[in-house]
Amino acid sequence: MAASNITSTTCRPAPLLPPSALFEHFSDRATQITGRMPDNSMAPKIQEGDLLQIEPCSQISTGGFTYAFEVDGRQFVRCLMKCMDGSIQVIAENPRYENERIDETEIKLIGRVVGALQYRTVI
Repeated sequence: MAASNITSTTCRPAPLLPPSALFEHFSDRATQITGRMPDNSMAPKIQEGDLLQIEPCSQISTGGFTYAFEVDGRQFVRCLMKCMDGSIQVIAENPRYENERIDETEIKLIGRVVGALQYRTVI
């Protein structure tokens, strides 16, 4: 039997990106939280049951980002905006939910939502 000229390294396709650039778009933090969207308050942007990627953080940034947080032991996912008076504007995308203003001390911040994977059932 003749020896093969094909080696294991020639059978693999070359990577599309150089190894140093493969993961540069991911967060540099080692821990991330995943969870499901608990309700339809952020629809149509985020639907109930969508898989959320949450980056832990300790404070609310200016600019109105979407956060996961707790108030009185209940967990929520909403857009949070800091107000000039020190309160927080809690904004739902779905018009069926009322927007609220609460004191910053009432919120236990879980993290900022940095990604959502749509989850749909197939019948």
